[in-house]
Amino acid sequence: MAKKKWIACVLILFVCIMISGCWDMRELQDRNFVLAVAIDKADDVKEVETFVQPHGSKRYRVSLQILKLAAGAEQKDESRTFIKSNTGESMFEMIRDMLGQSSKSLWFEHLQVLIISDAVLKEVDLGEILDFFKRDSEMRSRIKVYVTSGKARPIIEFSPPSKEPGGVFLANLSRLHLKNLHVTASRTDLGYTVQHLDNKSDVILPRIEMVDKVVKLGGSAVFKKDRFIGYVDEYAVAGSKMMLGTEKSAVVTIDSPKTPGHQIVFELFRHDTTLTPHVENGSIYFTDDITMYGNIGEIQGDINVNDAMDPEYLRILEVAFAEEIKRNIYYTEKVLKKEMKVDAVGRFASKLKAHEPETWEQVKDQWDELYPTIPLYVSVNVTIRNIGSHK
Repeated sequence: MAKKKWIACVLILFVCIMISGCWDMRELQDRNFVLAVAIDKADDVKEVETFVQPHGSKRYRVSLQILKLAAGAEQKDESRTFIKSNTGESMFEMIRDMLGQSSKSLWFEHLQVLIISDAVLKEVDLGEILDFFKRDSEMRSRIKVYVTSGKARPIIEFSPPSKEPGGVFLANLSRLHLKNLHVTASRTDLGYTVQHLDNKSDVILPRIEMVDKVVKLGGSAVFKKDRFIGYVDEYAVAGSKMMLGTEKSAVVTIDSPKTPGHQIVFELFRHDTTLTPHVENGSIYFTDDITMYGNIGEIQGDINVNDAMDPEYLRILEVAFAEEIKRNIYYTEKVLKKEMKVDAVGRFASKLKAHEPETWEQVKDQWDELYPTIPLYVSVNVTIRNIGSHK
C-alpha cells in the first residue's frame, strides 16, 4: 500500500514538472507584434487617437507598426503590417491607451526599429525620448534607432517591394553598413546609444529619409551628449569610418591622373588602422596610421592610357588613393571636431583614457573644451593587390 502511495506521488510530481512550462502560454494569434515605432511632434490632434490627460500636453504623436498574422495566400498582394497612432506626452501612457484601438495585447519583444523625427529632438533631449524604451523589460538592446528630418510615421507606413514586414526591412537597411561607407551603424542601436548617454559621450545615429516612396539610409544625426545639433553628410561619415577603422570594405574614387574628368575606383578588402594618443611635454596629439589593401575596381576613360599594368602608373594610383583617404579624414575632422566639437561616441576620449590614464585624469573635466584643439596626424599607405585586367 505504501509503495502505491509513493508511485502516485512521483507521478503527480512528474506531471507537475512536465506541464509547468506552459502555465503562461499564449497563442501567436492572440498577440499584436509591434515591429516599428515612429515618434513625431503632435502637429494636429485627432480626437479618436488621444485621451484625456490629467497631466502634460499633446506633445508627441507615437505610431506603432504592427505585424499582420495571416496565412500567406491571404495577404499575397497586401501590406504585411498596419499602423496605430496616439497623441500625448508620456510614451508609456500613450501605448497603454492604444489598447483601446487593439483587440489583442501589444508585444514589443520583436520591435526592430525606432524612428524619431528631428522636430521632436530639436525640443527634447534624446535621453528623455529613449527613457521609456530603455526601462521597459520587453525592449531588446539591439533595436535600431534612426533619425529623420521629416515625419517618422510615413517611413513606417512604407511597404517594401520585397514584401518583407516593414520593420524588418527598415532594421536590415543598416545591416550592410560594413560595406557601405555612407552609413554609420556601428554601435548605434538602442543598447549602445543608452550606454553612450550614460557615459556622457557624444552620440551619432543613422539618418533615414523617404522621398518619392524611396527610403534610404545615409549620413548621420549628431548629438552633443544627448542634445541634437545637426547632420553630417555621407562624405563625413565615410571619413569617420576610415578614421576609426570601423569599415570592413569600402569604395574610394579619384579623378584619373591621366584622363581628367574620368574616375578610377579602389575597392578596399583589408585594412590595419591604429589610432594612438601621444603626450609630449604636456601636449596631447593623436596619430592615425592606416594601411589599406585592395583592388582596382573600375577604370573610366581610355583604358590604354590608364594602363594599370604599368607598375609606375600603379604606384601613382596608390599615392593618389592615399591622398584622397587623408583628404576625406581631414574633412571629417573639420566638420565633427572643429565645427560641431563632437568626439564621436567618445572614441578619442576612450583612447586617451586607456593609453594615458594619468593625463586623462588631468584633462577629463576640460575634455569638451580641449578636444577640438588637439591635433590629429594621419598617415595612409595603400597597396593595390589586383588590377582586374589582362592582356
